[in-house]
Amino acid sequence: MWKWLLSAGIAAMLATFPAAAADFFTVSACEDGGRLPVIFQIDCSNVADPHAKALCPVFLRNQACRVFPAYRQITGIRMEQFCPSLTYTIYDQDKWPEQGGEAGGLALRCAVHYMTQYSVGSTSSAPFGPYDTHEILHEYHEALGAIPYQHILFSVSQPEVMRLVGDTAAYDKAIARMKQEVSTFDQRSQMLAQRGGTIDQCVLAEVQVEEQLYLADRRNVYRFYQALGPARSNSQADREARFNRMYDKVSGGRVRAFLLAHGCAPF
Repeated sequence: MWKWLLSAGIAAMLATFPAAAADFFTVSACEDGGRLPVIFQIDCSNVADPHAKALCPVFLRNQACRVFPAYRQITGIRMEQFCPSLTYTIYDQDKWPEQGGEAGGLALRCAVHYMTQYSVGSTSSAPFGPYDTHEILHEYHEALGAIPYQHILFSVSQPEVMRLVGDTAAYDKAIARMKQEVSTFDQRSQMLAQRGGTIDQCVLAEVQVEEQLYLADRRNVYRFYQALGPARSNSQADREARFNRMYDKVSGGRVRAFLLAHGCAPF
């Protein structure tokens, strides 16, 4: 994994960047000398707060030299095959150009729009400063083709990145949340059943399976990506069947009945 070596914390990091170039930054290589296969860029011209703006290069290097290689290791996906560069554009909330904005971020093809408070201005427990595990995973998942729902594999991929980059506090919090979700599956499933419909039930069951398998063995998240076969069509049934075949394979054939019983398409 490429590493951005730290000396004396974020203050020292900030001191390495010239104040005159406060809006635009590019990272094409990391401190170990390895050239990145994907060029990372950031545009912070829409960020007003000086402290948040000063963290733009820190955030970008964390994305390029920590998060990007971690996801590469987990997924086996070579992003450079479809994105030679990845550009972050950061916006204060009053300048947000997208519709809605409740989530605070939007992944486009080879580009990410992010609100300041969820990116460079986020409160991070990591000693190396702010970083993001969410929108960049959408970029990686571009390579997966048709998927059953937008955030499949997010619940286990993001914590594994937190572990790999050394954010122990965030990882421990994610694992505690995961254990809580697994333990309350029956209650949540019953609530969904009362609302009707089968897609949400299948999504809930898929998340339950991936979280249970990850809690049993964190190496399973790597196996998920390795075992995922090619997409066959865009139908919802085929999307579900593709991922559920993968879950069943990684589980050793133990989850088929559970997934089918909770509204997933036959596979």
